[in-house]
Formats: sequence, structure tokens, C-alpha cells
Amino acid sequence: MNNTAKSKSAVVTGGGTGIGAAVAARLHSAGYGVTIAGRRADVLEETARKLRDAEGGSGPQVRTQVTDVAQADQVRAIFDEHVAYFGGVDALVTAAAAYEPVSFLDLTRESWNATMDVALTGSVLAAVEAAQHMQSAGGGRIVLFSSTNRFHSEPDSVHYSAAKAAISSVAKSIAVDLAGTGVIANAIAPGWVSTPMTSELVDQSTTEQLRRVNTLGRAGRPEEIADVVHYLVTQAPEFLVGTTIYVDGGQTAQAPML
Repeated sequence: MNNTAKSKSAVVTGGGTGIGAAVAARLHSAGYGVTIAGRRADVLEETARKLRDAEGGSGPQVRTQVTDVAQADQVRAIFDEHVAYFGGVDALVTAAAAYEPVSFLDLTRESWNATMDVALTGSVLAAVEAAQHMQSAGGGRIVLFSSTNRFHSEPDSVHYSAAKAAISSVAKSIAVDLAGTGVIANAIAPGWVSTPMTSELVDQSTTEQLRRVNTLGRAGRPEEIADVVHYLVTQAPEFLVGTTIYVDGGQTAQAPML
């Protein structure tokens, strides 16, 4: 263990880039020791360096762990090593994502699994491991990443939309099965956010086109999503549980604009 006195800590899957990196930075700035997990060691180490530099090297500890979140043994290792280092785990945020467009009639078992393994199976495996540690320690917070795609689909997105809808259902099931344990789970559903996964589409869209997407006429910033995650992890009452919160610039509020 790193310290004799336990401090707050969090695991962020998909923490190397995009929304996951912003979440890791927000929690780290709030005093959380962080393990950021992902597939690419170089990306994880660069993100970890930025977090350390932002605090002048005196902030909470940052760990990295190269992980395929679809592999149960690798996910278990994240939490075993995190708990051994930090003394426990207070929060889990599942930001790992995968998306390759594929038309419904071209859908294969391989393309279905490639998205489901990361977005859904990886989130569930991580939540199970986190919840076991949290329950034995008296509680914790789990934030799963759904999407506005749980509410509606887009072309070539059957696998992604199905995964995100399922994640919102998983948040409900955790709330029901772990009621009274102190483990609080919710999902967050971002709309269009400017990340490496969406930047090409967002950059090519005009303000007028983006106004057809949401009421603000712009893509969200990863930091805006991270602020809501921070609230769910550090401030939200336990009565807020098992739900999905949309952070989408009004995307699901507005009727389609012709």
C-alpha cells in the first residue's frame, strides 16, 4: 500500500484519452489517487505524466495498467493491484469504448463482439470487481458510460446502440441487487462530444448542422462530462441511484429539425 492512511481512490477504464482522460484529471484534481486502464501503454503513460505535472508532482498518486477490459483475469488484476496500492477503491468509472460503423445487413459476429466486448462486457466485469471490494469496505460509487444512443440509433450503429442501452439496464440492476450495501451505481449518457473517436465528424460539421443535433449547436467538451461524473462520485446523494443522466446539450430534448 502507498500510504499508511487510506486516501480516496478511483479506477477509470478507458482513461488514456477523450472523456476517460478528462474524468481521470477531474478526480485527480479533487484528491483521488487514480488508476487509469487502457490498451495502449504509451497513451496511458503520457496521460499519467500530464496529471502529475498538473499537480506539480505533489498531488495524489497516478497508476497505469495496460488492460483488455473484455478479459476477466485482466480486469480482476486492475482491482487487486489498485487495492493493494491504495488500500481500497472508492469509485469506478467505465469510459472504455469501441466503435466501428457497420450496416445492419453487414453485421457479423466479429463486429458485434468487438463493440460489445469493450463497451458492455468490459463495463460489467469492472463493475462486478469494483462492487465486491466496495461492499466489503462499506460502499463506493460506480459510474457506467451509456450514450444518447440508448434512446435512439444512428446509421451503422446497431452494436453500439444496443451496448449503450444495455449499460443503462445494468445500472438499474446494480442498484436493485446491491441495495443497502452502500454501493451506488448510475449511468451517464453523453451526446456528441469532441473526442478522438468523434473529432473527424465533429470537425466537418457546420454550426447549422450541429444545431440539428442539439440546442447549443456545438459538440460537448470532455471536461463537461467529467464535471458530471465528479458530481456523481463525490457529491450526489445516495437517493440518486440506478438512473441514467443525459449530458447532451439538449439533444434528447429537441425534436428533429428538418
